[in-house]
Amino acid sequence: MATSIELSSNITDLPCEVLADILTRLSLKHVHKLKTVSKQWLTNISSPHFKRLYNMKSMTRPRALVIEESDKTYSASGLGPTSRIITISTMDLIADDNKNIQKEVSFKIVGREYSFRVSSNLIIFQHKVCNPTTREIINLPIDSSYPSFCFDVGYIPSTNTYKIVHLFGTKLGPNYQYNYGREVLEIGFETLTLRDGGPISTSWQSLPHKECFSSLDDATCVDGVIYWLVRTGDKKEEHIISMEAENEEFLTIGCPKEDDHKLFGQGQLADLNGQLCLAYHSKELSRMGLFLLKDPKNQTWVKEYNINLSSGMGNWVRIVGYVPLDGNNGDILINGTTPFRYNVREKRGRKMQKSNVNYTRLYYERCFTLESSSSLPLPIVESLRVRNLPPKTSKCEIL
Repeated sequence: MATSIELSSNITDLPCEVLADILTRLSLKHVHKLKTVSKQWLTNISSPHFKRLYNMKSMTRPRALVIEESDKTYSASGLGPTSRIITISTMDLIADDNKNIQKEVSFKIVGREYSFRVSSNLIIFQHKVCNPTTREIINLPIDSSYPSFCFDVGYIPSTNTYKIVHLFGTKLGPNYQYNYGREVLEIGFETLTLRDGGPISTSWQSLPHKECFSSLDDATCVDGVIYWLVRTGDKKEEHIISMEAENEEFLTIGCPKEDDHKLFGQGQLADLNGQLCLAYHSKELSRMGLFLLKDPKNQTWVKEYNINLSSGMGNWVRIVGYVPLDGNNGDILINGTTPFRYNVREKRGRKMQKSNVNYTRLYYERCFTLESSSSLPLPIVESLRVRNLPPKTSKCEIL
């Protein structure tokens, strides 16, 4: 007696774990569209388990975050710019041709406010937060009467939450925005927790911790810990302040030095495959030395890489981050006039195609929304909005 096996071609008949594995390989834009397939798909894709799985897998396929400024206008005095257009794009890092650039959001800033921070996938500007993945822009509460210094963001993978940290001056004075005299400033901290789907808190949580330094050279977040590279006074010695985003515990970490440190510029911080990297660049030697923090509490650093760079990198050379490849292999992406990728397994680098594109940070798609929304698919750029935008001298217009 003849038998036959009928194979279903319906993807909805696949086991849940197989279906989830397939969906986590797609871009987030397509995943959001698939919520409309059925109520079951909507429930599965909206579940915390799927979001954690997607966010974890997205760490293996970073894109480059590209920020461009255009259409700048100036006042008669020449001060400014009084307005400019900010365009946020992302670029695929699989190929080196710089052609796969995808525009995420574009907006116009009016006013002379210079605060603009890219941190942990979010963009902070003019007391607003932008999520390029969902194209949301909302206002942050303004509580502190003291001068603002800067904003940074920590991401906590285990809970899929962000924590914005606002650094502010504890005393009224003109030096917090432009501390050219290198005076030692006392800095306070306040935090705001962003949970998936909101709502956004209406007030900041003030922390008792204070720090004193003159300038902040760089900042990054690695595995839920925010790191600030700071200097005190006219001294060139730098040190690092860290804060665990979840429990808000602070730590001071000393910095290692290059043997011929006088030939190297100030340090740069980056997340290098889940470890804090402190990089020093020497234009004279065409070299970049990379130290990795192995043990924060014991302040154990190891110089892991000594990268000889290509000629023509320019004066402004910056480490961007780590691009995973197969297995334990990956490329260290370094930005300059000519971008450069250094392969950790082969221990050699190669130039990328020369481009005007400025790789600001690595960018990871995450299942996270600032506010709860039932509109599907994601809004296009032209329909963006800013919620509760108060009338101010400095404002943001969505294009």
